[in-house]
Amino acid sequence: MIKTISVIRIAVLLTLGCVAFIFLFGEEQDESLSAFCLHFIFDKALAAVLICHIALLYKRWRKVDPWLKAYDRMCGEVMDRKFN
Repeated sequence: MIKTISVIRIAVLLTLGCVAFIFLFGEEQDESLSAFCLHFIFDKALAAVLICHIALLYKRWRKVDPWLKAYDRMCGEVMDRKFN
């Protein structure tokens, strides 16, 4: 059960990250300038909201999820070796 929840949490983070990436780097194809600007602003704002949401979820879940704890520990070890 714990593995299933961990996999679901990681899948949620990856899905939100992929959607944010698409909105952030997507190119608008509108003919009119007003539609282009409106879609540009909404897409980039939605990408920013998704990135903030990913950061908040990760910050919350890394305290309770064993796989995310292990990932943080592994990244901390690499950073310690790199800068020491």
